[in-house]
Amino acid sequence: MIAAPEEMACRICLSPLNTLGTPPTYVHPIQLATDGHEPVPVPVSQLDTVRRHCDFCGDPYPTWTLVGGQVTAVAIGAAAGLVQNFGQAWAACATCQTHIDDGRNHKVVDRAVQAFGLGDHPEARERIEQLHRAFLDARVPGRTLITTTAWPATAITARELPKVRDRLARFYRGDDRLSTALATTGTRQHLAAGLDRAGLFWIDGDFTDLAEYAAEKLPDVTISRDLMPSTDGLLVWSRPVTPGQITAASWTTTSDGWHLVNYRTIGGGLDGAPLQRLREQVGWLAPTSTVQVHEQHLLPGDHPAAALTATWLLIAQQAAEVTTAEVDKAVRKTYARTNRPAPEVRIVRIRANRGGTPSSARSTPGDPGPSQTSRFWVSGHWRNQPYGPGRALRRPVYISPFLRGPDDAPIKLSTTVRMLSSHRPMSEDHD
Repeated sequence: MIAAPEEMACRICLSPLNTLGTPPTYVHPIQLATDGHEPVPVPVSQLDTVRRHCDFCGDPYPTWTLVGGQVTAVAIGAAAGLVQNFGQAWAACATCQTHIDDGRNHKVVDRAVQAFGLGDHPEARERIEQLHRAFLDARVPGRTLITTTAWPATAITARELPKVRDRLARFYRGDDRLSTALATTGTRQHLAAGLDRAGLFWIDGDFTDLAEYAAEKLPDVTISRDLMPSTDGLLVWSRPVTPGQITAASWTTTSDGWHLVNYRTIGGGLDGAPLQRLREQVGWLAPTSTVQVHEQHLLPGDHPAAALTATWLLIAQQAAEVTTAEVDKAVRKTYARTNRPAPEVRIVRIRANRGGTPSSARSTPGDPGPSQTSRFWVSGHWRNQPYGPGRALRRPVYISPFLRGPDDAPIKLSTTVRMLSSHRPMSEDHD
């Protein structure tokens, strides 16, 4: 059996590409408006974001891939001879999927007609309905979650975290498929079990800023058991921390290391039945990338897990102040009914500055010495610090921005520095 060729997308615009001829020539879809650039093909498996659209209505946030009948359309008239192959795999948005699940395929046609501005063209509606019917009448059971859709970010509060965790574990145990390295049943069951026992960490806004900034400069890091704040865990930042819209990460113990998974939020902008159905069936998080690491694994500083690693390091070096969030009463009751202990959610904030001058300010290369006539900002940076038996091991420690120079000297204003506060927002503890 010959394997189907891997789907390709354009690295520039992130749009899926069509193929012409053998060997294939990759072209942008006819209906896609571009700036005229030539396609730069790359396998979609190498991208964390692909700009797909719902194949039923054109919605820019497709949720599911369905497999149905092979649909081919032939244009006639002025465009005679033009063949459009729609394929057997169609992307469906959450709203179209809800209508299909409820047996209301005419509602899907209504959405397409409205989206394409064809309300005054009954013949066009009939053609769209024929295409939909040709696909759906031969639909294969099952569906695959699309994890490369760049949804608008959804804020997750600390109080919601137990429910977010439980819904994600339930999705891993469910029948809906994943097309990533997490597709195997054994891996999914293992991740679900890890989530059941995971420590829950919610990172507040200031600490999220710090972690994102520090991750941009992160050196290669050796992964070790004492680096992690819990054996298994789920960590949610208050907002996305990478261009790929990563908002959460989990780590699950394996026989020889850990399984790290990045997540983006899903469902932003939806409401009504489609949102409720998505929350019930998937939850709030969609896995986007994963890696397996082992003890003393050297993780590159530019790895997709850099934000998680930087957050671990900052917590480990006691830059964090950890408090416990109040969990919703409904969540506590749900746990009690199933004889589970009440979940504990830890809020991570920047530890308040206790004063004093950083040691790096007293002894660093290029120290200007006592003759310095002004003070200037030194940007935040990482420094390898000895630790472990005989202080023979090295671990990056983040040095926060600080002023260098005599205390009574004026501050030089030609340098920009990012300063982060250590205030405590009230909303998460008292809402």
